[in-house]
Amino acid sequence: MENKKCFLDKLFTLLRTYGAKTLTMDDIAKEFSMSKKTLYKQYKNKEDLLYEVLEHISQEALAEVEKVRKEFACPMEVLFISGNRIDEVTCHEKNAFVFQLLKYYPEVFNAHQKSISVKIIDIIKNNYGKGVELGFFRKDVPIDLYIKFLTTLLFSVDVSPLFEEEKDKKSISIAMKVFYLEAIVTEKGKKRLNELKTKYE
Repeated sequence: MENKKCFLDKLFTLLRTYGAKTLTMDDIAKEFSMSKKTLYKQYKNKEDLLYEVLEHISQEALAEVEKVRKEFACPMEVLFISGNRIDEVTCHEKNAFVFQLLKYYPEVFNAHQKSISVKIIDIIKNNYGKGVELGFFRKDVPIDLYIKFLTTLLFSVDVSPLFEEEKDKKSISIAMKVFYLEAIVTEKGKKRLNELKTKYE
């Protein structure tokens, strides 16, 4: 099997194009010029393969977030930029993949959501702590609950029928972050948030 990263990147592209159910193990083996036996040595079933693809893409997205956190001091700006970087890596135009995952492989989808949610919540919680230190975020908010609200929003947009007609993914991504930030900013934070909205919207 070729380099694992290249393999998973290419496989994700195929899954986005054809869907999680439509793309078979036979198709995958043929695409990568390998026997099914070789493929099944690496993955005992399709569910394992799908889970590894999801984890790989998520780790790449989280790596982009870490780069942003090191580059920018303002925790609010980190949220704005991280959203753009994650969109670039995960490619939100993946409806066939996501919808078929939900319909045919719900256990894989849910296991992945739980896995990545823990990491995302930890990142946002650290971001909030930094914002409090800088005077941008209030201390008197139920932040654990608010972070769960934001994380749920981030996951639900791709699969909610309410957003099927929305084509501008960037605007939706920004709106979710503004919705969250508006609930936790101080007066000082509000001023900075308005500057960032002008910059990124």
